[in-house]
Amino acid sequence: MALTGDFYNAMRAGRNMALSFDASAVTGVLSASASRHAIDTITSAEYAQLGHVTDSARPVVNNGVLVALTAGAEWTVTRTSYLGRPTLSADSAVTAPAGSTVSMAVDGEPAAIEPGGDHSGAITLTVG
Repeated sequence: MALTGDFYNAMRAGRNMALSFDASAVTGVLSASASRHAIDTITSAEYAQLGHVTDSARPVVNNGVLVALTAGAEWTVTRTSYLGRPTLSADSAVTAPAGSTVSMAVDGEPAAIEPGGDHSGAITLTVG
């Protein structure tokens, strides 16, 4: 399976989003985020606005993103993503779109993105 799109976790109640990709490919942003409604105050008259939000990738606060890539799965990171814990099987990969590179920082320090890797902390993946 190949998926293209962005997955954001903007929960404010301390809930993680767990994403597992097994023998599949995903292209996009997988990240903790902040979510804003299109209008500031929603009353019963504006109920249809509840689903109109804009998500912006932000570091994890209490809205972790746990990503597991297994069985040769590949994630192509398209923009900066903030994670709580990425886990890669030995045959999985994290890449960037053609002509770009992806780098990772763990708690602000550069770290290698390695197959078989399992990191935790404040994880930032950046595309350049």
